[in-house]
Amino acid sequence: MIKEYLVDYSSNSNLHGLKYIGEKERTFVEKIFWLIMFTCCVVLCSILIWKVWIKWNISPVIVSFAETSTPVWQIPYPAVTVCFETKAMQTVFNFTEYYHQYNNESTYQNLTEEERFLFEDVSLVCDDHLAPKTGRKFSLGNVTVDNLKELSPNITEIFLGCKWKDIPKDSCTDLFSPILTEEGQCYTFNTLNADQLFRVENLHKAYNYLEFTNTSQSWTLEEGYPPDTPLETYPHRGSGYGAKSGLTFLLKARQIDLDYLCKGPVQGFKILLHNPAELPRLSQQYFRSPLSQEVVVAVKPKMMTTSEGLKPYDATRRQCYFPSERYLQYFKVYTQANCEMECLTNFTDARCGCVHFGMPHGPNMTVCNAGSVPCMKNAQTELVTAEIQSGLENDIHSNDTLGDARKVAAQCKCLPACTSIEYEAETSQADFDWKALFRAYKLPTDEEDLLMARVMIFFKEAQFITSRRSELYGPTDFLANCGGLLGLFMGFSILSVVEILYFLTLRVWCLLARKRRPQTNILYASPELNGANKKLKTLNVD
Repeated sequence: MIKEYLVDYSSNSNLHGLKYIGEKERTFVEKIFWLIMFTCCVVLCSILIWKVWIKWNISPVIVSFAETSTPVWQIPYPAVTVCFETKAMQTVFNFTEYYHQYNNESTYQNLTEEERFLFEDVSLVCDDHLAPKTGRKFSLGNVTVDNLKELSPNITEIFLGCKWKDIPKDSCTDLFSPILTEEGQCYTFNTLNADQLFRVENLHKAYNYLEFTNTSQSWTLEEGYPPDTPLETYPHRGSGYGAKSGLTFLLKARQIDLDYLCKGPVQGFKILLHNPAELPRLSQQYFRSPLSQEVVVAVKPKMMTTSEGLKPYDATRRQCYFPSERYLQYFKVYTQANCEMECLTNFTDARCGCVHFGMPHGPNMTVCNAGSVPCMKNAQTELVTAEIQSGLENDIHSNDTLGDARKVAAQCKCLPACTSIEYEAETSQADFDWKALFRAYKLPTDEEDLLMARVMIFFKEAQFITSRRSELYGPTDFLANCGGLLGLFMGFSILSVVEILYFLTLRVWCLLARKRRPQTNILYASPELNGANKKLKTLNVD
């Protein structure tokens, strides 16, 4: 019965090659040949479909260039953060002198407690090896921050003049505002204010990271500027390209205030271009503006967007987070840099029991001081290799704090934001003879120890090409690829599936129902038998 049923299916199926297997007039050799060919096609087709599935499952995203270019006025001008390499002015606090006194047993006792504490506070923003290991491990964050602000130069002692879109400003305070970073007191332009950047309800109240109140009128990282946004808005947007459409500022320093121990022999300024919705980390990325040099910075934006079709995919498959998918405890805006900063804060707290004063942190976290600098440095290194070290189970149980810290690191998963903006800087520099310039304008040049530097930042081009994440294989594409392979190898289609279901269900039921009918009904229902009965009746009559 089963054999006859299979023969019936192979004879009527629309799959290529099956009918030759079920035909009675075919020889055994022919049937074996077609059975082998059909099996090989099924196996090969299955392998190819499996490869298509793996490609769709592992890498469903393709990054391509947008069809049209994006004008620079549709994105914000980069936020510019400037940090002076001298953290404590020598005329206010001679860090070099206190370093030698602090590390000399004979002179250490001559220092007052206030002087020792000031030295330890300043060492937090100097090179790591200068921090005294015997110093305080913890301190009050607000006291440390106040000390650094008092010792570092203020905005009028750093900026001499500023121009925005070729319009001179009466004071650079119209453009730049103080910001607290890992490098200490710095100054930033075009960054969102604290209420829009941080979740202030989760932060400590001891001190502020940002000290300005400019409010974003309309821009968000995800949606950009609405169509009705005016050209003059905040954060500032680009209006063109070239030096006359950008930012120019003149920096100054006094030779007598320079310190060559804290940050080494290279004096001048660190500058970072970043997203307005990010807290800058100048300890990781920056370019320099040396003294007596003019630095020209041509900016090339890099923008990545993501199609709405990728929202149903898991974040790990598309390799990015939409804003609603990832919550940060200290930041309102999710970016990869903000996530990494928050992750480093939590990891350092778990590893060292304290955090750097420049890291946004909660009210229950302690601020580290000079004695904890080696631990903070090691924590930053360990975080980078946390995934590798987490596989070494022997190490996990060797140190409780390390095990807890790795659990924190495992929760980071700081993927890029699905919409991100970065700014690449192409720099060039030349000698800046400010004294010759002053003499040409017949301006006084009495301050012989005065040093200057000029920085010009502008968009290199009026448009740029945006990158875009989109589906490599959608469900329709995957189905079409599989259908093409099945049709190529076996002549398989949707009707073939219906045919198989028919032979497994409806046809079996009909055959079984036919077998359950009474035999008499079958005889009388048969035309051949009825004809024979009629003939017998006729013979009997005759």
